[in-house]
Amino acid sequence: MTPQIARLYAHVLPVFWPYLWLQLRAIFKRQDVELRTLLIAVTKWGRIHIVSVGDHWRAYKKPALTKPEWSDPVWESDLPTNLTQAPLAFSCCFGDASNTPPPEAHPERSRRISGLTPDTS
Repeated sequence: MTPQIARLYAHVLPVFWPYLWLQLRAIFKRQDVELRTLLIAVTKWGRIHIVSVGDHWRAYKKPALTKPEWSDPVWESDLPTNLTQAPLAFSCCFGDASNTPPPEAHPERSRRISGLTPDTS
């Protein structure tokens, strides 16, 4: 007999020990089948009341993934590689000089640039 069960028997009148034994046996079978932990209360006449029900530690299972892992091809992009490279995609915004044509290639642009700079000749 374990100390936890011995405390229950100490609380119950000895006349009702067989009744308590039958109820404890049923409770332990239920715990093994359902994988539940039960918090019980016992009266002095051997009557058991279930106060709370919880999950047993053996019932824990690792949760299933809700999203694919980062190595999964689902996360790959459908964009072509020339659009995903930052210097090519954002050269107009950040002024990347390696991909912009010279000012002589665009007459409107060269006029704008020449209009902003003072004539020092």
